[in-house]
Amino acid sequence: MASLRDLQHSFAAALRDPTRECTVTPADNLGIYRNNASHNFAAALAGSFPVLRRRVGDDYFRQLAALYRERHPSRSGDLHWVGRRFAPFLAEHLANGDYAWLAELARLEWAREESAVSLEVPAVGLEALAAYAPETLEHLTFALQPSLRLLDSAYPVFSVWMANQTESAPPVDQSMGRERGLSRIRREFVEIQKLPADVFSYISALANGIPFGAAMTTAGVEGPRLAEILGFLFGSDLVVALEPNAAG
Repeated sequence: MASLRDLQHSFAAALRDPTRECTVTPADNLGIYRNNASHNFAAALAGSFPVLRRRVGDDYFRQLAALYRERHPSRSGDLHWVGRRFAPFLAEHLANGDYAWLAELARLEWAREESAVSLEVPAVGLEALAAYAPETLEHLTFALQPSLRLLDSAYPVFSVWMANQTESAPPVDQSMGRERGLSRIRREFVEIQKLPADVFSYISALANGIPFGAAMTTAGVEGPRLAEILGFLFGSDLVVALEPNAAG
C-alpha cells in the first residue's frame, strides 16, 4: 500500500500532468482540481506581472505561465510567491530573441512584489548627521528601508512600466536603452522610481554597506551634487539608521 507521502506526490504530479495516473480521487474530480490549480497559478502570476501580461497579451501570457509552471510548480501554500523564479525563467526561455527584454521587465515587477510585502521602518531625518563629528562622517554606514529594491537594466523597463499603467498603452522605444531605479513601499503604497546614474550608484553603494566617504568615491559625487543626493535620500525617508563603521 502506498504511503501518504507517495499519494501526495502522485496527486501533485497528476495535477500538473494529465498523463500521470493518480488513485487518490476519480478522474473526473481530478480534472476539476487540475483546472482550478492551473487557473489559480496563472491568475496569481498575472497579478504579480500585470504590465508584462499587458505587453504580451493574455494568450501568450497563459502559454508562458503553463511552461513556467511545468518548470517551477508552486511549492508554497501562499500563491503570492509563485512568481519568484519567473524572471530567471524568462531570461533563459527568451534569451537572444527580440523579447529578451521581458525578463528585465519581470525583474522590475517582482521587485515591486517583494517591496509590497516588506516592512516600512520609521525613517531618520537629515538632522541625524549633526549628531556626529565632521571627521567621523566619512565612516558612517547607512541602514536603508528593508523594502528597498534597486534595479539596473540594459532596457528602458522603468519607462515601460510607467507607460503601461493604463490599458492600450503604446510601445516604448527600446532604443532608449539602459535605465536604473528603485522600488520601495512608502505609506502603504509601492513606489517605482527611475533614478539618475549617480544617484543609483551612490544608493547602491550605501545599500551594500559601503561607508559614506567611500560611497562618494564609488559614485563619483561630491560638493553640491552630494548635498542633492543626501537631500533625496533623507527627504524620501529611505534612511532608517546611521551607524559608525567599526573600521573607521
